Amino acid sequence: MVRIAIPRAMSYYYLYPFFKTLLSDMGAEVTLSQPTTKATLENLSACPTDEPCVAVKLYFAHVQQLLETDCDYVFLPKLIRVEKGSYCCPKFIGIPDMVKTAFHLEDRILMPRIDVQNQESMLQDLAQLADHLGLNKKDLSKHLQHGWEVQQRVSSLMTNHGLTVEEAYRIFDGSLEEKPHAKSSEVLPCTIGLIGHPYVLYEWISHDLPSRLRRYGNVITPEMVETTFIREQMKQIFEGERLWTFEAQMLGAAFHLMKNHLVDRLILVGLFECGPESIIEPYIETLAEEMNIPLLKLFMDEQTGEAGLVTRIEAFMDTAVDKYEKTKKINPPAPSLAPGIIPKNPIIGFPSMGRLDIIIHSILKECGVEAIRPPAISRRSIELGKELVPEFVCLPLTATLGQMIELLEKGVNGFLMVGGKGICRLGWYAQIQDMLLKRKGLSFDMTILDSPFPLKQNGASFIHAVKKITNGASWSTIGKSIWLAYYKLQLLDQAEELLRKFRAYEIKRGQADRIFSKFQTKVDQLFSHRELSRLNKDFIEEMHSIAIEETEPLRIALVGEIWVLLEPFVNLEIERFLGRHSDVRVLVEREISVSHWLQGNLFHTPAAKARTRAVHAAAAPYLTEQVGGHGIHSVGLSILAAHEGVDGVIHLMPFTCMPEIVAQSILSQVTEQLDIPILSLIVSDQTGEAGFETRLDAFLDLLLERRYEKTQRGVDNGILYRY
Repeated sequence: MVRIAIPRAMSYYYLYPFFKTLLSDMGAEVTLSQPTTKATLENLSACPTDEPCVAVKLYFAHVQQLLETDCDYVFLPKLIRVEKGSYCCPKFIGIPDMVKTAFHLEDRILMPRIDVQNQESMLQDLAQLADHLGLNKKDLSKHLQHGWEVQQRVSSLMTNHGLTVEEAYRIFDGSLEEKPHAKSSEVLPCTIGLIGHPYVLYEWISHDLPSRLRRYGNVITPEMVETTFIREQMKQIFEGERLWTFEAQMLGAAFHLMKNHLVDRLILVGLFECGPESIIEPYIETLAEEMNIPLLKLFMDEQTGEAGLVTRIEAFMDTAVDKYEKTKKINPPAPSLAPGIIPKNPIIGFPSMGRLDIIIHSILKECGVEAIRPPAISRRSIELGKELVPEFVCLPLTATLGQMIELLEKGVNGFLMVGGKGICRLGWYAQIQDMLLKRKGLSFDMTILDSPFPLKQNGASFIHAVKKITNGASWSTIGKSIWLAYYKLQLLDQAEELLRKFRAYEIKRGQADRIFSKFQTKVDQLFSHRELSRLNKDFIEEMHSIAIEETEPLRIALVGEIWVLLEPFVNLEIERFLGRHSDVRVLVEREISVSHWLQGNLFHTPAAKARTRAVHAAAAPYLTEQVGGHGIHSVGLSILAAHEGVDGVIHLMPFTCMPEIVAQSILSQVTEQLDIPILSLIVSDQTGEAGFETRLDAFLDLLLERRYEKTQRGVDNGILYRY
């Protein structure tokens, strides 16, 4: 019989009954890794990078443990969607590929897709798995159905009897027919809501937190709350049904417990650098304030000490009121995106991303809307945002929130933000910003512009948002303004590409920058296709008049998260620093841009579609799934760069960015396998210019040394290479 092992980490805590039942029905013997101990924490270095949360690092450690046993295969499912309409977070989607690449193993790792929204694809994956293992592939649909039924039965044990995941799993591994003890009728001094992922609450790193809290009173965790109650709560949040599934369980449970006065205190437990947790934290904190419920936030990692944790719990339980004074609100409104009142004289503001402010301002101006451009992101922007945001939220949200505060100071009374719920946090920015600013007492109207596709589902809301933000302009005016703005965007992106090239060759450094700056100013001022076309022609001629020197610059590709790539203050002017380096000639190549994104995701131009296929094909041996943002592009473009003769790759990512953490883990292995230097730079509000430039200088020295060695090898072989 084929022995298949499951790591006792992450997805195990959510779907172990489903996994075990499905694999057993297919004819396999299922085993588990040993529970986490202090010794397990000593093997976290199996994870190739430091950025993932400790849950991901533990996953690597458990897989390493299993690979040292006599199991035939390790089961690492890719959790895409376990509920229709919502994704799992990027780490659940990407971790199988991260592990596969890190351990250089494919023959012992099984990675089927779990996507309930694409049943056919899931069945195909399982059929291929069964063929490969010689297992029973008949009645796979029935096996899947049986697996979900068993999973539901185990979940019902938790909700009906107040059991933790651990307690329910012990019954499952013994006999599902065994009846748990009835709930105690003892009156306990208080009831504590304990909100957190089970792979945190029941792991070694929590130092037996649920049991410790039971000494103080009754403890209710998310898995003990019925799914119907959770869904009812999530429906009250704007697009709440599209929140990541496991985070929705946490948030919906917290709302249900607080709004129905079922808990006296609430403890929110998260991991350092947990992206999804940073989104649900403001919701929970806001409602806890409204309901007058004491809230303790605990963040854990592998360094969390037991003594400090116990001290914090004791202090919280001693200082929080024994019985909170129940507010008279029976059902207070959930913090959500309020529709707001459209001001009579709207003054619209919007955060920036590269030169997108020129484009948005152009559209609004042509539609007759008064708009104020965002000030360039600065230290002040980031500091203003930091005062309001959760600790581990991503830098783009922090900085753009700060810009919004600056815009409100300038008289803005309405904001335009993009939306679209997907895998990364971007789709939740508008709601979180709306909530945090209004908690500060600021007044404004927020308009979210989401994708119009699919039209049947999103068309009406998109039309309403467009009409609202353009102050009811005619469709003819709106269409002309968008077309003109898109033309400006293309000109600016093409001009910037030319700028990067001439920086690498110009004799008089800075000449290309001065020509481009003048061109950008005029693009902003003109509102005629003919005048813009003439301006572009003059710009190209002026650029080509620059005196250049004959040289072979280093070619460096920039990949990473789009906002960081496009915001000069945040990336410390990396393109200018490299392109105008005093000692080394560098040709910077950056494919990611706003027009590139629009062509690939909105207009679907043939060239963009072909390039996307090429990027995905290049990434496929290492990363097989979309993990949100530009994660798969970071991997695919880096691999293409290696094949296209680029000297090195610089990977830029904001601190805690989930898709780029997945990409970074894989790129740490790609650099060795494809023999191309890749430098990952993580930017945060603490990033210093001196250290940043020192790392870049060291990277340039490495690339020059490699080029010299290649030249020497060419000469030694009697071949003259010209670099």
